[in-house]
Amino acid sequence: MADPVHVTGVGVVSAFGDSRESYRDALLDGWSAIAPCAQFETAGCRSILAARVSGFDPARWIAPMKLRRMDETGPFALVSIQQAMDDARYAVSPAGDDRAGVVLGTYSAGGQATNEYLTALFQGGPTGAPALLFNSTVANAAAGLAGLEFRLRGPNVTITQKEASGLAALATAVDLLRMDRASGIACGGIDAIYDIFFKAHDRFNVMNPDRAFGGGAVPFSRCRRGFVMGEGGFAMWLETGDGWPARGACSYGRILGVGAAGAVGPLNAWPHRAEPLVRTMTLALKDAGLGPRDIDVVYASANATRVLDATEAVALRELFGRASRDGRPIVTTVKGAIGESGASGSAASVAALLCGARGLVPPIAGLADVDPVANGLGLATAATPAPGPNVLVNSFASGGALVSAVLQVGS
Repeated sequence: MADPVHVTGVGVVSAFGDSRESYRDALLDGWSAIAPCAQFETAGCRSILAARVSGFDPARWIAPMKLRRMDETGPFALVSIQQAMDDARYAVSPAGDDRAGVVLGTYSAGGQATNEYLTALFQGGPTGAPALLFNSTVANAAAGLAGLEFRLRGPNVTITQKEASGLAALATAVDLLRMDRASGIACGGIDAIYDIFFKAHDRFNVMNPDRAFGGGAVPFSRCRRGFVMGEGGFAMWLETGDGWPARGACSYGRILGVGAAGAVGPLNAWPHRAEPLVRTMTLALKDAGLGPRDIDVVYASANATRVLDATEAVALRELFGRASRDGRPIVTTVKGAIGESGASGSAASVAALLCGARGLVPPIAGLADVDPVANGLGLATAATPAPGPNVLVNSFASGGALVSAVLQVGS
């Protein structure tokens, strides 16, 4: 059997600040960071809401000259990974570590730098293009920066599967560790909101049109009207073997199983059939050696879109309907708090570990009027004691990429 994959470190740059504690406490208190976006002009936009990173000064962590060569996802990646490695007490020698790597998931990395670079190029010609930005115009720039900064010379991979990217990165990292391609991996999700990215989504009329946070932006709410874009960096240090106790590190938990599949549907549409979602969750459970009755908590992919929330509700009932007992599983989602992004799957995984360490499940922020489509699900409307350690995390993307993971909280 493959060695267990332990999570021995966690790092967070979120809409609630740049610490694990601020993220965990805000989720447990039921707060939402969704608000009108003030960082760029949204006049004329149908959508104005976003969940932007706050309380984060990258200059506290990264030298100014290095910051000049990064788009916004670079600092999210470097800081969250540094936090995770420090938390795991994982030190790398000056010569580097050939057995440690980086796997990141992202939807937006490289886009802002590409926009700025091409704008300058078209307006000023080759001499006007900012050479310092060129290296950041690709989606894998952040993972490359992290590998160089922390001297991690093992696998260096970037996964881009839209909103499922962060959890797909976790699944990829687990596979690499199981195949003994590495003994330690920094993995997670990063995304940053920038004006062109936001306004392109706005033009397709796919985001929430409300003027302020309310039930329309809350997953599983009766009056939900579409997702709100979020951003941040959420990293985990994964490792196999038994070296972590000797370093004085602790295990937040283990990754027991992962599953990935696809759903056929219209371009960029959310999955509208339950069967592919059930199949993906079942693959993760089978990989973990567990059945539906063994799952205590579900971190759903639901994001306040009409179709995805309804489809996932049906899928969860199909999978757990006959297995439900004693109010299990409890179902929650973090997207009413931090929005939807390519980092949301890793954000949910981090939330499961941090809140689970307190023995709690966070509420779905803002949920008061539950849509009947979610009848039969044990939705968390307040911080609730976790009935057990086994957690299923879902991340289902528009376009059909589907990923699920099974975590066991605690060492």
